[in-house]
Amino acid sequence: MKKNYLYSITLPLFCLIIAGCDNGSDKNSLEAEIHSEQTKTQEDFDPWEKDGNGVLLSSKWIPGKSYLFRQITDTEMDLPLAGADGSSTEMSIDLRVDVDEVDNSSNKVIKIGFDKVKMSMQMAGQDMVYDSQDPENQSPLLKTALSNLNDQIYEAKFDENNKILSLEGAGDEAGNGIGMGAMGKEEIENMIQQLKDFGFPESVVQPNARWQNKQNFKMQQIGEMNMTIDYTYNGPVDSSGKKLAEIDFEGKAETSGEGLVSFKDSKMTGTLLFDPKLGMLIKSETKMEMTMSIGGAAGAEMDTTMISKYNLISVE
Repeated sequence: MKKNYLYSITLPLFCLIIAGCDNGSDKNSLEAEIHSEQTKTQEDFDPWEKDGNGVLLSSKWIPGKSYLFRQITDTEMDLPLAGADGSSTEMSIDLRVDVDEVDNSSNKVIKIGFDKVKMSMQMAGQDMVYDSQDPENQSPLLKTALSNLNDQIYEAKFDENNKILSLEGAGDEAGNGIGMGAMGKEEIENMIQQLKDFGFPESVVQPNARWQNKQNFKMQQIGEMNMTIDYTYNGPVDSSGKKLAEIDFEGKAETSGEGLVSFKDSKMTGTLLFDPKLGMLIKSETKMEMTMSIGGAAGAEMDTTMISKYNLISVE
C-alpha cells in the first residue's frame, strides 16, 4: 500500500495563473470591436520602465489563447522499503489550458486537460515505466495509477475576482488514490493559487527588490500545507530574444500532519523567469529537500529531494 502513496507524492503540482480578462463568446460587431481594442492595448502595453531595469509584474490569461505547459520532476527518496538504493522517479506531464471569454462580461472559462503523461520509477530492484502515448510501454502498477489522467478535462468559470462560479468535469468515478483523480473546487482553487500568487508588489520593482509571500493549501493526501517564500528580483535577462524578469526564491513548507503524507525540515530554492508583457511564468527550476513520512505518525521517514523544471511550451 505504501507503494501507492509514492505515486501520489511524485505527481507534480500544476497550477494556473488567473487574471481579469473581459468579453463574451458570442461575437457581434460591437463585441468584436471591443475585443480588437483590448488586444491592441495588450500588444501596446509595456511593463518595463524607461531605465530598462524596473518592471511592473502582474499575472494574466489572454482570452482566446491555448497554453501548453510541461513540468518534469525528478524525485530521490531514501526509503527503507525500497532497498539500499532507495527510490528514484522521473515524471513529465504536459498540461493544456484553454482560455475562453464568456457572457459578454469579465467572467472567463478555463479548460484544463492533460496532453501527455510519462513516468519512470526505480524502486526495490524494479524498473517501471509509463507513457500515455505508447500502450506497449505501460507498467501495470503505473498504468493503474496514471492512465485516467489523460481522460480528465475540467472546465471552471471565474468572475473578475478569480472566484469560481461553477466547475464541471470532476466526476466521482475519477478518483484512483493518487490525489489527482477527483479534483473538486478546493483542489482547483489550490492550483490557481500556486502559480498565480507570487505576491507580486503592486508597484514597479527595481533590481534587488525583495518581498515575501505566504500560501495555505488543503490537499487530499497531505491535509493542510503552509508555504512561506521569499523572492528577490535580480533584473532583466534575455532568453531566446525575449526580455524576461529573473527572480530567485527560497522558502519552506510545513504540513499539519493530519494526512497520509507529511514532511518536515523542508528547504526550497530556485529561479524563475517571468514574461511581464505576456503576464506568464515562462520557466522555473525548483529544488526541494525534506524529510517525508508516509502512513501517518507511525509511518516510515525518508530523506527526499525533488527537482522540478517547468516550461511554457507554446501559446497559440
